[in-house]
Formats: sequence, structure tokens, C-alpha cells
Amino acid sequence: MTRTKALLIVAPLALTVLALLLLPLFVDKDKLLELASAAIRDQTGATLTVGGPVELALIPRIGLSLADVSLAMPGEEQAGLQVRSLQLGLQLLPLLSGRVEVHTLSLDGLTSRIAAAEQEAKIDSSGMSDAQLDAFYLQRRRFQAEAGAAAGAEAALALPLALNVQMLRLTDARLELLAADGAPPTVIEVQRLEAQDLNLDARPIKLQGKLRLPAEQAIDLALQGTVRLNQQRQQLVLDGLEIELIGIAADPLKLQVTGEADLNRRAADLQLLLETAGTRGEGSLRYAAFESPQIDATLHFNQFNPALLALTGPDAAGGAAQQPAASADDPLPLAALRAIDTRADLTVDSALLGGHLIQNLHLALRAVDGVIRIDSLTGQVHGGQLQLQGTFDGKHNSATVATSGALNGLDIASALAATEVGPIATGQANLEWQLTSAGRSRGELMAGLNGPIKLATAELVLRDIGIESMLCRAVALTNQENLTATFPTDTRFEALTADIQLTDGSALLRPLRAELPGLSLTGNGRYQLLNQDFDATFKARLSPELESLDRACRVSKRLTAID
Repeated sequence: MTRTKALLIVAPLALTVLALLLLPLFVDKDKLLELASAAIRDQTGATLTVGGPVELALIPRIGLSLADVSLAMPGEEQAGLQVRSLQLGLQLLPLLSGRVEVHTLSLDGLTSRIAAAEQEAKIDSSGMSDAQLDAFYLQRRRFQAEAGAAAGAEAALALPLALNVQMLRLTDARLELLAADGAPPTVIEVQRLEAQDLNLDARPIKLQGKLRLPAEQAIDLALQGTVRLNQQRQQLVLDGLEIELIGIAADPLKLQVTGEADLNRRAADLQLLLETAGTRGEGSLRYAAFESPQIDATLHFNQFNPALLALTGPDAAGGAAQQPAASADDPLPLAALRAIDTRADLTVDSALLGGHLIQNLHLALRAVDGVIRIDSLTGQVHGGQLQLQGTFDGKHNSATVATSGALNGLDIASALAATEVGPIATGQANLEWQLTSAGRSRGELMAGLNGPIKLATAELVLRDIGIESMLCRAVALTNQENLTATFPTDTRFEALTADIQLTDGSALLRPLRAELPGLSLTGNGRYQLLNQDFDATFKARLSPELESLDRACRVSKRLTAID
């Protein structure tokens, strides 16, 4: 080996050893702490206090270990952030020139209390008059427009994070989100969270972590993915974030999110992909705080799963079932409905609702100012085609309902089986309706239902009920003869129709008509919707055609003229 090559190898090693030997002469832990505190104060305005020991490490890189650390933001009388242990891994060359550049930041045992941001006071609209409600909606739209116009005047992401951190590690942390109304805080336990290349310059930040929301039914959350933060453009980009939720339902729920958010305008356009217990869904969702609709969703699911309701709120999936059933006289929850501003387009390949299987379900709705308008609800149920439109108007204190639709080709046997009724009838049924109502409670809406329902059937057969046999026996008795023919045990109708009029809390049969060979039936009755009382009268008109069934079943003109 030549002398020159030896110098090329030995010289850097010698300089490195010399730097390590001399470094403690230039850098001490108090000086490092002073530099770190000054950097935090200059860039965040926060005051760093260290109550425990301070340790300095030189290998494998300059490191500063702090214990019992607290951080107080400007204006805080008490430190809002405490850390059991903090470790800083620092870059060497910037440090020699008096600058702090953080390579790694590890926080263990962090506790932070985050004060609630000032929010617009929630207004209870339940006690307003109709005129006050109209003024309330107008003022809300005006405020929304003004807030949208002002968005961007002040940066939402004004975090003073000029410190670029190559690796942030957070373990055993506890975040308490304080409520503005003094309610118990929302607690988030961060078991582990890592962020690589933490920055605000739109470079990819890799995230990985596990969190928990402690409660009677705790929720565990695992996440991993890549995001980008752009402080200059006030933009958050989700390149791909995978989230798994355990405890929100019986089975884990996996969610993949991509998209971007405008932090100033509080708006986000997201693409979603979710899966739980065989249910898969995908679609788009837009949230815009200063626009109408605030939520605009287009989603497609292979099947309906009640666990998905948990995404709309912590109590949606199971909380309602744990509450006592509302009385029919309880006021309608109109104030809550008036807070919803949503457009939704939902497609479900297969949905099981109340024992009834609906296939190719499609729902398009718009909800704003207490008015929920169903522009279209279609699907196949028990072999029939369902088509429905409707409006629930809770804008004022007395709600109104209007709905119209049709169900054509319903398989009667399938529908009866779904309601756990035996196979007493087969055939097809067609229904049409046009109904309205008004009221302040569920009971008033039921009692106020008004409008026609039309029923028509085809190939209707009553199982194990022989109406012709029963009538022929009665006629044969009047003829004082014995029947010789064998009658079918089922009854096949040539036609059966019903005109039903809903009014004053009752369903009136006006009338029911049935046609059988040699026999016509008519029925009139009343069904009370609230107490479920039913009273009906049926009349039969006999025809000479009965004689074709059995000689003893012939009827005289005197009988055929009687209803």
C-alpha cells in the first residue's frame, strides 16, 4: 500500500477520533439544553422546563436525554404538555455552528390537555316559532357564506415546526381533548406512533401507530400510510392511509382513505374503501364546512351491515338499541334533523332489513334545514320491483310527510315467509300508494295518514282453505242433498283487488273484491292503525256456475239474488 493511499484511509479516521475527543470541550449538556430551549422558544413561543436529570450521549450520534419535561404554550398559566422522558438525536455539523437540527425525537409518557377551540354556540331550535325558524335558517346560511369568504385569512396550519424531524417516536401517551361545554374530556391513548421525515414542505411522511379510545366499550385503532403536509398551501394530502378499528363493532373494520384536504376552508375530498365481516364498500365523500351540502357522499356496498352505522357516530350502531323505545306521543327529534346538511347516493347489492331481503337497493336523498327529500328509492324485494319517492318536512314545528310509490310483482309466499307467517297463500301482488300526513309526534303522524292504497293480485291461491267447498256444503244443505264431488283443499282466485283509504288513523276497505268460479266476494272494514283493531264485513254473491262443481251445489234464483 502506498503512503498516499494510507493517508487517505488513516486521515479521516484520525480526524473522527480527534473530533470525538475534543467534542466534549466544545459541547456540554447545559449548552445543548440552552440551544434546544432557545430553538423551541423562537420557533413556537413555548417555554421548555426540565425537572429531571439531563444526560448527554455522543455515540452513535449526539443525543440529549431529558426527564420530567413540561412545555407551556404562550398564554398558558400551567404547562399543557408533560413528558416523562424525552430523547433528542441531533445532527453534528449544524450543532458545531450553534444550530439545532433534530434527527430523532422520542417521547415517552407524554400527557397533553388540549383545550377546545372556540366554536359557534349551538342553538336549540326546538323552542322556536315557525317565524323564528325561518329567520334561523336565513341567518345560518348568511353565517356560512361569511365564514367561507373569510376562510384563508388566517392559516389553519400555522404550526411553527421549522425543525425537520427525521424520526418522531411517541410511546405511552395520553391526549385529553377538553370539551367547550365542560363535559368530560375525550381521551386518546397513544400506545405507539412513529412518523418518518416529519415536515411541512409536502414531502411524504410515513405514519405507523396504535391508538386506543378507552371507554366501557374500548376502541382500538391501528394505522399506517403516507401523508403530506403543505404549510404554504394549507393542504393535507393522504397518499394512502390504512386504518383498522377493533371494538367499534363485533368484527374489525378496515378502512383505506386517499384524497386531500384544504385546511383553511375545512374541506376534504376523499376516496374510501372499507371492509368488515364480508361487507365491502367503496366510494367518495366530500366534507365542506362552509358549503351546502356539508357532506356529499356516493357509496356502493355489496351488502348492508349495521356496523357501518358506527361511522356516523359513537352510538349509532348499538346505542339506539340500548335506549328505551320512544313513545308514540314523544315529540319528533326535529332539532337534530335541522342540523343535518347532507346529500347521499347509496347503492347496496343486498340489504336485509326487518327480515326482508332487498336487492339492488338504490337511495338518493337530500337533507337540509329539517327537510329530508328522498328523490328515489328503488330495489327488488321478494321478486317485486319497488319504487318510492317521499319528503319529510321538519322545517317548522308541525312536520309533514308525503310519499308515493309502487311495488309490482311481489311474491306473496316469499313476503309471508319473511314475516314468519306460514305458507297460507301464493301468487303475486301489486301495490300503489300516495299518502300524506302532518303532526308533531309519531302518533300524530300515524293518526294523520291520508290517501289511497290500491292492491291487485294475480294467480292468488289460498292454501288449505276451500271456500268453494264450504259454500257448496251450505247450498247442498238447503237443497237437502249430499255432495258427491271431491273439492280442492285450496282456493284459486280469478281476481282479488282492494281499494284502501287511509284517514283519521284508520285504514278503510272500500271495498275488497274477490272473484272465484261461481262466487263473488265483497268486503268492507276498518283497521285502526294505532291500536291494531280490525272490524270487517264480507258478503258473497252466488252464481249458477256453482252447479258445475256438483249437482247438489245448484242454486235457485232466489239464492243468487241475495248478497
